[in-house]
Amino acid sequence: MKSFYRLIIFQALLVCAVNTSANDVRNYDWLSNGIKTGSLVVTTLDDGSRNTSFEFKDRGRGPSIQEKIRFHSNGPGIGLANGLVVELEVSGHSYMGAPVKEYFSRNGNNSAWSSTIETGNSSNSASAYYLANDQSPEQTALLARALLASPDSSIELLPAGTASIRKLSKINGAHLFAIHGLGFNPSFIWLDENDELFGLSAGSNALVPSGRTDMAALMKVSQDTAKREYLKTRSMPLTNKLPGIYAINNVHVVDVLTGVLLANHSVTVIDGRISAVSPMVSELDGIEVIDGEGGYLIPGLWDMHTHISLEQGLLHIAAGVTTVRDMGNNPDNYHAVKAGYDSGEVIGPRSFAAGIVEGKSPFSAPIKELAESAEEAVALVSQYAEMGYPQIKIYSSLHPDWVRPVVNKAHELGMRVSGHVPAFMNAEQAVLAGYDEIQHINFLFLNFLASNDDDTRTPLRFLRVAERGGDLDLESKTVTAFVNLLKDRQVVVDPTVSIFVNMFTHRSGELSPGFRMIADRLPPSERRSLLAGRMDVNDENAGVYAKSSAALLEMVKKLYQSGVTIVAGTDALAGFGLHRELELYQQAGIPPPEVLKIATLGAAQVMGAGDRLGSVSVGKQADFVLLAANPLEDISAVRTTRLVFKGDRYFESRRLYQAIGVRPAN
Repeated sequence: MKSFYRLIIFQALLVCAVNTSANDVRNYDWLSNGIKTGSLVVTTLDDGSRNTSFEFKDRGRGPSIQEKIRFHSNGPGIGLANGLVVELEVSGHSYMGAPVKEYFSRNGNNSAWSSTIETGNSSNSASAYYLANDQSPEQTALLARALLASPDSSIELLPAGTASIRKLSKINGAHLFAIHGLGFNPSFIWLDENDELFGLSAGSNALVPSGRTDMAALMKVSQDTAKREYLKTRSMPLTNKLPGIYAINNVHVVDVLTGVLLANHSVTVIDGRISAVSPMVSELDGIEVIDGEGGYLIPGLWDMHTHISLEQGLLHIAAGVTTVRDMGNNPDNYHAVKAGYDSGEVIGPRSFAAGIVEGKSPFSAPIKELAESAEEAVALVSQYAEMGYPQIKIYSSLHPDWVRPVVNKAHELGMRVSGHVPAFMNAEQAVLAGYDEIQHINFLFLNFLASNDDDTRTPLRFLRVAERGGDLDLESKTVTAFVNLLKDRQVVVDPTVSIFVNMFTHRSGELSPGFRMIADRLPPSERRSLLAGRMDVNDENAGVYAKSSAALLEMVKKLYQSGVTIVAGTDALAGFGLHRELELYQQAGIPPPEVLKIATLGAAQVMGAGDRLGSVSVGKQADFVLLAANPLEDISAVRTTRLVFKGDRYFESRRLYQAIGVRPAN
């Protein structure tokens, strides 16, 4: 009988617990192009503390974060007014699977924190806000609340930096705020009428309260408008208009075609095109003259693997990147960004684009239109052709049987074909099916390391190369025959080698090898982010991964020496990422003049634009960059950008960097 009563009491308590938690739980959906791919659950406990669970899936990747958050005082709502946290515990794993374990505590003026990337403490932090390395959107909302409670809408951050907040617009009870100080550009967040988290809008992704998918599109339109206005306002004072006729004098012109330096020259431009490249003269009457002060004039750089956004444009231009190739974007987003760049309203490069052709699967790329048949895939090619795209990019979930009809249609319409190698297919089969270009060097290794039964839509395409790439005999007959096939078929390779070298060698807690050289120039929060590794590199696998990283560079060298055309793309941090990519090509054994040619004239020729871009030559568009050092001696000279010219405008690299909190290069 006692057991029976205990059961009744337990059931009653369980019902009460369920009812109570239902009142204290907020549920959110993570959407990718309107489809739910993840969730956030925020639970407020009786003492006012909060627990969160956040995760989403993206092509077999994605974070899984759990948080325990406690505020200043116990009791419902107490301590929430200023949003300051006294204790935080974060666990789980990051987007690429690296472990997350972080702890923060505050006791009066004293704070201490530890994570997989750092430990630290402060004895003067009573009113500072701790910014976690890995966090759910709820923590950003709590930061926003703390900023709103501050008298001047700003707050000191731990471990370093300062953040501020501005209220922008309102739709259907949701308010848009811009938080400054967390990175190169503002971070946006939506709060409800009670200053609780409402949602996020992030490109094709969104976070909304469960059941409010209707808000995703409204949030995006409002936020994109606010972002464009901010970037337009920032761009105006940083943009210098050029007259119809001008000359840049006293420069050493780098001829990328021959690899020769034309010392002490002058370049004259009329209506945005180069009219003369000649030995320097003492006077140029009747036209405006810019003194190059003995700098080195190179063609504008090309990044052949980007996913452009309005925010990235300034970083590209500041680094001397005047042309990019977008390798996958929803068309409406791409055209909106391109229009902003081309009009000059927002600082950014010229652009070409490849339209993604992807199959529908649980691992599909986050794009709007996915093919469910060969006919639908071929129809996508036609749509891109009608929009003027010169190229398509096949992605990982396209069925292997659909590749050849897609390729044939693209070639029929005069388009180039590039891409990932679809799952259950290898790179050699893709080449024989008609690929003109392969993205990412890991797919060349997977040609030998993966079977047709391996699902390379998943992180296996990274792990297999990290674990076995170093053991692949690059001088074997099979590898050599494959490289010769690439050469014979004139297949271009877009290695994006820097992202894999960084992925395989970056241990959490150390500065990213790919960006270590510029880390101290960055805003505090951006620098701190460079401590977080993407993969779980540890004592057990570090040696194996490093060997595989070295093999990637050996493959780049083999491609170059075999006559395979290489283009320099990054799929990484705008501007700085290209500099690192080029340095790795030199490290692999490609001479600096050839590396520079790859990133300028070579890229322009691949895109059919070599007649108007890619070199400092008469008749070409006036896209060139003034450097302080000679890139023919060391390609790292591309980091010494002083002035960047794009058509009828020019930009001072130093001022651009300062506008986003980056210390200019010496």
